[in-house]
Parts: sequence; C-alpha cells; structure tokens
Amino acid sequence: MSQSRSGELFGHPTCLFTLFFAEMWERFSFYGMKALLILYMVNYLFWKQGEASHVMAWYAGLVYATPVLGGIIADKLIGARWAVVVGGVIIAIGHFLLAFEPMPFFYSGLGCLIVGTGFLKPNISTQVGTLYRSNDERRDSAFTIFYMGINLGAFIGPLVCGWLRFNYGYHYGFAAAGVGMVLGLIVYIWGMGRVVKREKQIAAEEKAAGAGREKPAAAEPSAPAKPESAGGPSQSRIYFDRSVVLVVICVFAILFWVGFEQAANVMNLWADKHTNLYVFQDQAPMVEVNDVDAAVEPPADAAQAAGGGGIANWQMTAEQSQSINPLFIIIFAGVFAWLWEFLDKRGKQPSTPMKMAFGVFFLSCAYGIMLMAAQTENQASSANLPALPAGLVVDEQQKVYHLAEEDVDGRRIFVTALPTSDPEVGEAELLPCVIGDDGILRLIGREPFYFGATRLRWAEGTLHMNGVLTDLDWMRSLSVTCTEAYKQMINDLVTKAEDKAEEVRLAKKAGTMDRDAKWEVSVDVPAEAGEINFIAGLPSHRDGREDVQIAFWTPESRTLTVSDTLSDKDQAQVLAAGSDPEFRTALTQIYQNSSVVKVSIVWLLAFYLVLTIGELCLSPVGLSLVTKAAHPAYVGLFMGLWFLTTGAVANFLAHFAGGYWGSMVPAQYFIIFGVVGVVATVIMLLLIRILKPMLHGIH
Repeated sequence: MSQSRSGELFGHPTCLFTLFFAEMWERFSFYGMKALLILYMVNYLFWKQGEASHVMAWYAGLVYATPVLGGIIADKLIGARWAVVVGGVIIAIGHFLLAFEPMPFFYSGLGCLIVGTGFLKPNISTQVGTLYRSNDERRDSAFTIFYMGINLGAFIGPLVCGWLRFNYGYHYGFAAAGVGMVLGLIVYIWGMGRVVKREKQIAAEEKAAGAGREKPAAAEPSAPAKPESAGGPSQSRIYFDRSVVLVVICVFAILFWVGFEQAANVMNLWADKHTNLYVFQDQAPMVEVNDVDAAVEPPADAAQAAGGGGIANWQMTAEQSQSINPLFIIIFAGVFAWLWEFLDKRGKQPSTPMKMAFGVFFLSCAYGIMLMAAQTENQASSANLPALPAGLVVDEQQKVYHLAEEDVDGRRIFVTALPTSDPEVGEAELLPCVIGDDGILRLIGREPFYFGATRLRWAEGTLHMNGVLTDLDWMRSLSVTCTEAYKQMINDLVTKAEDKAEEVRLAKKAGTMDRDAKWEVSVDVPAEAGEINFIAGLPSHRDGREDVQIAFWTPESRTLTVSDTLSDKDQAQVLAAGSDPEFRTALTQIYQNSSVVKVSIVWLLAFYLVLTIGELCLSPVGLSLVTKAAHPAYVGLFMGLWFLTTGAVANFLAHFAGGYWGSMVPAQYFIIFGVVGVVATVIMLLLIRILKPMLHGIH
C-alpha cells in the first residue's frame, strides 16, 4: 500500500480531527443532558424512580433506533454530510426546548433529540471509515481516536452541566447542552471541505489499485494465504458469513451495554443518594433537618464540614460522577490503541470476538466491585418507636407496609411497602394480603417488595433500617401517616393555587393585571389535622442562583399560604409536616443517622475503571468491524443496525431493568449483572473457534 504522508497529524489525516472535534461537541451536549435527565425526573419532577426509568428506556431506545432510518435516508437521499447538519440543528433545538420548564417543552425536547440523533449519529461515524483504504491497518486506531473524542465531550459535558445545575438549576444545564451542539455544528461545517477532499482521494486510490471494497477478502492482509480457486467462497457467501458474525457479536454487545448503561440511571442515583460526594472527607456529613429537637445533633466535625469551605469540604455533584468513565477512556484510549498495534506487529493481536469476550468479563468484575460497595453501605440504623401509627402494618419478617385499602369483609386488605410514592396508591402497586388473629400481616400469592434501598422494619418498640434512607423516601414515608383532614386540606390548597395561577395568567394576557403582579392563596389548617412541623422545609422554587420560598406558615393562626403552584415534591414536603409526631421523630433519626453511612466515591472510581477497560476492549473494535465486514453499498444501514441493537435494544432493556432498582436491595441488583456477565463470557469463549473463520480474513 502506498499512501502520501502529507496532510497528516499524528499519523492520521487531519480531517479525522475535524470529525473528532465535531463529535466531541455533539457528545458534550448528549452526555451533559443525559447526566441530568434521571435526576431531573426523580429529584425535580419528583417522579417515582420506576416511572422515570421507563421514560429513560423509551427515550434511550428511540434515540438509538432512529439511526436506522437516518442511515437509509443518508445512503439513498441526502448523503451522510447533510444528514449530520440536519441532525445537529434538530438536536440543538431539542436541548433549548428542555431549558423551559412546562412539560410540553420537556416531551417535545426529547422528541427533537430522538429525531436529530437519528440523522447525525450513524453518518458521522461512517465518515471515519471513508478516510482510510479498506486494508489500512490504521482504521482500528482511528476509531479509537475518534472514540476518545466522543469521551472528551462526554467528560466535559457532565462537569459543566452538573455545575450549572448545582448553582443555577436544571434548565441552565439543559441550555448549556444546546450551546455545545451549536459549537459542534460550527466545527463540522467549517471542516467539511477537507473531509470531502480526503474521501475523493481514497476512492480514487481504491479504484486505481483494483482493491476496492467489492473485493475485501483479497485485500485483507490477514486473509487465508492459499490462492483463490474456483471452489472458493463467493463474495455473497463471504458477506453472508460476516453478517452472521455481526449478528452473534451484537447479541453479546447488547448484554455488555445493558450493564454499562446502568451508569446513566441506577449508578447516577447511587452517586446521588448513596455516595459520599465530599471527595476529600472520609465520612459524609450528617444531613440536617429544620427541627433539630425532633432529631439528633450532628457531630461537631460533620456540622463544620457541612458549612465550611475550601478544598477539604469540596462537594462534587452526582452528574459530575458521569465524567469518571470518559476520563478513564481519555487516559487509556491511546494506551489500548498502541497495545493493539504492538500486538498486531507481533502476530499476537486478539481477534475481535476475543476482545469482546474480554469486555463482557470486565463488566462482571465491575459489578462484583459494586456488590462489595452495597455490602459496605448496608449498615443498620434504629430509633425508638413504641407503636406504629394508624395505617402502618408489619409482616412476618417485620417489614413495614402502608395500609391503603380494606375490603368489605374486613380481612382482605391492600398494602404498599414504605415509602409509598404517592398517598393515592395505584392498584398496580398494591399487594393483596390478610391480617391474622395475631395481628401479623401476611401477603397473598407473592413476595413483598422494597422501594430502592429502603429496608424499614419494626419490632418490639424499635424502628430499624439497613442502608441509606434517601431524602425523597424519607418525605414519602412521612406523608402517608398524615390525618385524612390534613390530606384533604392540602388537596384543596393545590387546587386553589392552580386555579389562581390560571386566573392570573389570563388577566396578565388580557392586560388587566400588571405583569409583575404577585398572587397568593391560603388555607386554615384545622386542629383535627394534628401537630404541624415543617421538618422537611417549606417549598421553594429556583430563581437564577437563589431559592425563593413559595410557601409560608403562620403557627399562631395555623395558616398555610402559597405564592405559586405546588409540584409533587412541594406537596410531599407539605404533607410531611402533618405526619404522625412519634413516627416523624423516629424516622428522622434514622434519616440522619443513615446519611453518614454513604460509601466512599472510591467504589465508583474502581467500578468505572474496570468498566472502562471492558469498554475499550469492546466498543471501538466493534465499530471498526462493522465498517470492514459490511457490504460497501450498505455501510450506513449496517452502522444504523449496529446502533439499533447495541444502542436501542440495549438501552431500552438497561433502563427497563433500572426500573427494578426499587424492587430489590442494591446487593441483589448488582449481583444479577455480575452473574450474567460471567455466563456470557464463557459462552463467547466457546463460540470464538466457530466465528473466527467466518470473518474470511478479517481479524
């Protein structure tokens, strides 16, 4: 092979780095937004984690399914370059829509991201392959470099968007993702001419050498040494065999990505709720509550840590933990690119199927690390509670449930495990059971379930729990013990606030009210609602860098006033104020005591380090294999199919599985992925002898 060395940088054509930086900014926008999404739905919109996971499943699945159509449209109609431009514009619009709070903007923004990614994602990746001859050994390292650009954007995006969320709010983070996509478009359009010139040069060289992609078996230096004969495989047979290999490899790649994509969902929540994000402190500071008399006093060092400054008290955000994996890829991508070339020169480079077996094995090791982290987090906390409040029951294993409904015969009842996500528990979340003469609750026909890491038990006047009781679970658990009078009063307040907000909006639109005019509505809390204690705080809404209080309590007159509509989270805060006093004291003690058992971020660092090694074994070489094994007339389609299986199917399954994070304790959840990874590795190793000859010379 003869190829000019002019116009190259670090041994690769300079136009590779045009694609590198364009994809870097596009990935900045994608991963910056992705780091925010599950936390936005769970913490801001106050959705149940299962519901948020299902939205994530459909979004992530569709965002990788549309590249199939995008690849077809690019191949048949507009070409790869214009598909990238059109997709980038639509993606930018989607990010900016997410910067607005109303829910129609949220769903339309996700829709734009799905459509835009369909145009952009497969077509920018295929252009990397067009920069090299079919037998150019630099293709694998080129895809590794390109993959490093992806992860440079994935590293910066969560850092910036997470910082903006922490200081200004979620919607500023979404807007920053839109800016990143605009920068990616600018870079791509500016360097498009060089990419086109290089593609034409390679096409001419392939044609002149008579070794175009129509004869890949003869062109590959790793093809069988024996000469072609009349009885040799036809080109159609070669492409068929290679397609079979791609299908088999896709199955195992799906298993890997199902485990890997837990990072954006379960592992993001693990970082937010169960990890000590004060990086330079050995122990997380004890969480503070508004009513310190009802709880325990934080240790002196914890109180100082919570309010102090300096590097020793620096706290990273959960979103920024999503930058750990791409940081490791930036560090090790060049090492692996060198390693594959080093082994290839000595004839010892593992085949692509073997590299993928390595990837799945390291996935199982990563979840073995998280299993140990979950066991470390599973520490016990307890508080005195002489009796459970009305509406709470326990089963034979002392697990605490909320009584939601009772049949007319007085024996068959329905319960939900604490903490419930909503006082009005849906039928799908109810467990049929009976209460025996001994007062013990017994479930009918199925096992009880947990919500997240919450493991509440009560026995002999003591409330127990293992692991961290999260802030959202704490509020939800408190809210179910409110009196019916207080719940009804809060429902009335919510309705009054929504009606007033609509009335004011129409008045301002008609010009009969000043645009800066404020409004408020109030309710008087009746004495039968019980003691009111806003232990979870009064609701506030973010305005720029400040939290503006929107609810006000006057204890003398027992008047609750709001100046804005109440979100689901606001309602949980207000309902928690009316919870049973003894239960509130006990659960708050557990909430505070369990907050210090959050595990070190070292566990996440170790998890992502091992996971990154597996990713570098599997992902870049998988992309390269598609460009080498696919028929040249359908490279875009095959790349789209690759993203459909390893992206759409894997992401949908990953986040669908993430919804079960609330149905088992963390250790059980992590061990499932570890065991599946080990089994898949063994099967992959057994299949390598069959798959390798079917590649017909492609290593």
